Formats: sequence, structure tokens, C-alpha cells
Amino acid sequence: MGMEEREEGSTRNRVLVGLALLLFAFLFWLLVLRGDEQYTVTAEFSNASQLVEGNEVTIGGTGVGLIKRIDLGPNGEALVTFTVEDEHAPLTRGTTATVRWRSLSSQAAREVQLTVPAEGTDGEEIPHGGSLSMSETVGEVDIDQFFNTLDDKTIKGLKRVIQGFERSYEGVETEARAGFKYLNPLLYQSRRTFA
Repeated sequence: MGMEEREEGSTRNRVLVGLALLLFAFLFWLLVLRGDEQYTVTAEFSNASQLVEGNEVTIGGTGVGLIKRIDLGPNGEALVTFTVEDEHAPLTRGTTATVRWRSLSSQAAREVQLTVPAEGTDGEEIPHGGSLSMSETVGEVDIDQFFNTLDDKTIKGLKRVIQGFERSYEGVETEARAGFKYLNPLLYQSRRTFA
């Protein structure tokens, strides 16, 4: 083998190694760096309603994302940034975000529930990094906030109503539980009918 052939082979190998490194760098960027970039939206709430990073974002009861960050806005509002999985992205105008209790067993178990417009509704797409204004969000109303809106006379009346329910079921708890078992489907069907 001559000197020229060795130099030509060496140059070809350098070019191939360089191309392989470029290909590897592109694949690394595509799969690792770019792959972490999920569709995100920031929703403005009047308060954070005990939300924390990592709480779930749902559509129709199904988890579609997570809360990534909660910041304080310039006017004291809570700016809640969350992700939405690709199959549900992008969101469109007409989407509302509501803070809900995930379960009654935990005081801090909150989630952001998204209500999206019906399919075929021509709403403007919310771009990646876009936002939902306060008019498109509903914060959690804690029971204390509700009771704080009532005057003393109304609270006393409400207490009497609750105590009256307690007295009316005294001694017939077993029968009442059996009756509620059969009342539940009726209430559920009525709710669906009127909705």
C-alpha cells in the first residue's frame, strides 16, 4: 500500500468518524434534550388553593399531566404551570381549569381538572408556553370561605337543620342506610337527565 492510499483511507476514516459523531449528537439532542420538552400552559388562579408541584392534571378523570411550577404573579395571583400529554395537546380557547379535591380523605390532595370544548369546536389553539387567564380558571372554594359568607342567624339556622337530621334518623340508622342504597341510582339518573 502506498502512502497516498493510507492518507486517503485515513481521511475517509476521519470523515466517517466525524459524520458518526454529528449523527450521534443530533440523535442525543432529538431524544434526550428535545424529548423532555413537553407542552406546557400556565394558568392564572386567584389563589393557589393548596396546590403543590407534582399534583395531577386531569381531563375527564384521567391524568394527562402534572403541575411543574407555582409562582406568584405581579398582582398576587397564583401562576400554575402544568404539562399536558401530547395526545391532548394543544389545548384550545374555551378550556377551563378548575382546582378540585382529589379525595375527601386528604386535605392537601388537590388536582387541576381541565374541561375542554367539544370536539369540532373551532377554538384558537393555546401555544406551548401559553396561558389561561383568570377568566378561564376556577379556584378552589374551601368550606371555611363558604361559611364566612354567612351571617350568624343563618349559621344558627343551618346548625338546627343538621341537628334536626340527626334527631330524625336516631334509632333508624340501619333502615336509613338501606333506603339510601336504593336512592343513589335515582339521584344519579336524575342528575344525568337534567344535565
